[in-house]
Amino acid sequence: MMRAFIVDDEALSRDELRYLLEQEEDVSVVGMARNGREALELIPQMHPDVVFLDIQMPDLSGLTVARELLTAMAPHDVPLFVFATAFDQHALEAFEVNAIDYILKPFSDERLQNTLERLRSFLEKVGDSDRLEKDKLDRILNLLEKPSGQAKLPVEENERIILLEANKIIYAWAEDRRVLVKTDTTTYKTGYSLSELEAKLGLLQTHKSYLVNKDMVREIVPWFNGTYNLIMSDSEKSQVPVSRTYVKSVRSALKF
Repeated sequence: MMRAFIVDDEALSRDELRYLLEQEEDVSVVGMARNGREALELIPQMHPDVVFLDIQMPDLSGLTVARELLTAMAPHDVPLFVFATAFDQHALEAFEVNAIDYILKPFSDERLQNTLERLRSFLEKVGDSDRLEKDKLDRILNLLEKPSGQAKLPVEENERIILLEANKIIYAWAEDRRVLVKTDTTTYKTGYSLSELEAKLGLLQTHKSYLVNKDMVREIVPWFNGTYNLIMSDSEKSQVPVSRTYVKSVRSALKF
């Protein structure tokens, strides 16, 4: 059973996350805290496996709470941390999924499921004695505290999470209940829905299953019944369909 602890100064956010977690048969919410100081008092007593920790809190930030726990607790007692934030500038520039993750508010059930799968995988592979390397978490916290100027997207690569610069994305598409993004050289899996990527990165929807980076469109080719194919600027000259539903918005965005 995965023992979870929630730290958030907003009651609605605490209750929402608790509800989502309690739908999982293998997750037990062992406690909640309304602020950073409560968290510092209760977490060492409750011994959770993972702490869902809000970054933006009025007394102590989530980053400060994590640092203080990192210093005060024995290595085998330090929980895993999943940072929750409404502000995407706190995205990590680089992090390893075994050590940490983050989710954006409002909480997406799909995104939370991906996070829980990573946590389950990690907790199954290692024992309590070597669950977390303190220097790794310290490095991650340093990265979190640096605001990110360039929009970046967390993507999966070889059981690691890397932050991909948004301007390197050629297009994104949905396939087998996963959303993938294509760069010039590689395809990556993401933990986001197409609608989340559209809002997060400003990608242009061309079809119910496709988004494109409009700056990466090389050619526009008329197709059947008033539709189009977009030829993209990757080395493969990938083709992305424009369905009739999205023709008007695509024409407006690409100005043709």
